[in-house]
Amino acid sequence: MKRKKYIFAVAAILILSVVFISFFFQQSKLDGSTLESRELRLNQSDNRIHIASEIKIDEHIISGIIDANNKYGLAIFEPEDNNKYKLQTISLRDNGEIITEHTVINGTGYDLFWYSQAELDYAKVTYAVQGKKLEPIKLDARENKILYYKAPSNDYSVKVAFCDNQGNQYE
Repeated sequence: MKRKKYIFAVAAILILSVVFISFFFQQSKLDGSTLESRELRLNQSDNRIHIASEIKIDEHIISGIIDANNKYGLAIFEPEDNNKYKLQTISLRDNGEIITEHTVINGTGYDLFWYSQAELDYAKVTYAVQGKKLEPIKLDARENKILYYKAPSNDYSVKVAFCDNQGNQYE
């Protein structure tokens, strides 16, 4: 009888150890420190998301994502302790739409622009502050880059147009 209790206790300890170790390794895979771990984090709800492009703004990682349902968007990962990253926000749009998002990173507002289209050359960003149109800003959009620009104020509007290598414009 004592032997059965001993075997049961050892088996329970072994099972709990395996569960704990598995949980620990699963969580370390989701720490956001690598592109693969960020994709795993994004795919926890079975969206089959692929990261197509990434940039860093003040240690925040902005990922351009594409899912299996032909939607694409941006995911923002904010830094935590020990070189880990936590998913802050995610936005998805239908394929063919230009993504324009606003985010605040370390107290500074940034506008994010992405258009997942082949052969892009540049983007022309035009701001209007208090109804006054500012000089357009030209940003390099080659190589499927996520573009960003510091917001000019707290109250403004923005318009972006992407141009490809053949001169076609997308708004």
